[in-house]
Amino acid sequence: MRMIVIGTGPIGGIIGGRLARAGYDMTFVDVDKEHVEAIRANGLRVDVPDSPFNISINIVLPNEIQGKFDIGFIAVRSNYTLDALVTVLPHLNENALLVSMQNGINPPLLQQQVGADRTVGMAIRMGCRRIAPGHLHTATRGHLYIGHLHGKTTPQLQTLHKLLEAAMETEISDNILGVLWSKLTYTCLGFFGSLADVSLATSCAGAANRRLLVDFLAEVVSVGTAAGARFIPLAEYNPPDLHPCNPIEKRLAIVNEMAKSWKDDDRKGPLRQIQNGIKTEAEFTLAYVVHQGEKTNIPTPLCRKLLTMIHELEGGTRQLGMKNYDELYRS
Repeated sequence: MRMIVIGTGPIGGIIGGRLARAGYDMTFVDVDKEHVEAIRANGLRVDVPDSPFNISINIVLPNEIQGKFDIGFIAVRSNYTLDALVTVLPHLNENALLVSMQNGINPPLLQQQVGADRTVGMAIRMGCRRIAPGHLHTATRGHLYIGHLHGKTTPQLQTLHKLLEAAMETEISDNILGVLWSKLTYTCLGFFGSLADVSLATSCAGAANRRLLVDFLAEVVSVGTAAGARFIPLAEYNPPDLHPCNPIEKRLAIVNEMAKSWKDDDRKGPLRQIQNGIKTEAEFTLAYVVHQGEKTNIPTPLCRKLLTMIHELEGGTRQLGMKNYDELYRS
């Protein structure tokens, strides 16, 4: 069975690297020539808590792909999903699976191209990052959820589950859309924590911003609920508990409990991307919530304002700073 990974960043590289180490026939693709050249020269270096490894892999640029594949993994940021599909679709066998390993709700886009039984959504709980070209790092073993949007377990899904188990703990879900929505609430939390170059422990130290975060998460959960998402509990919180139908005291208590784990030196992924001049996934995560709110008639003033502020930070017309939370509060 031949597998291809489009995007050899932290997610595609770490999970795909584990599969390669387990002996599977893997081809990796990336557009970053420096990253590709580093891996070709020195192998893919992966720091994982159980057993760090360095492995020689077959990595190519998009125009160098050869042959057909039985499984395609899309591991690019959501901004580049359509580009990744253009790259991979000509190289898939007739009944090949197409797997989204991304943030956001991307499986419907894949399903439009290959159909329901060939589309698999994947939700990943694994903090990870790229240290340098050819060098990836995670401090957690990680956990995968996989499933078709229709919720059925097909033979192909069972085969995928078996091979992924060689890489990390994997669970088949009949509710992958609900799992992805649950993770989306946490992704949106990352954008909330990216308005200033401080940790959430600092930005939400005061009562006003702590309440602001509660109200923000209430918007996200309200939209997901109206869109039909069946949320699952996360390690940090159970999303339905943050729905505004619950008393504000209960919701504040949940955020206060979560805050105990916040660290002063923690910085969210979108913040690092903004600081490095990299476009975030806001248009495919936070904006998705806003658009779904419009469809379901759920007001999202905080999500909408935060989205505008993230765009301004990306465009250089707004500066990072605590004053941004004051402005968000006034919205």
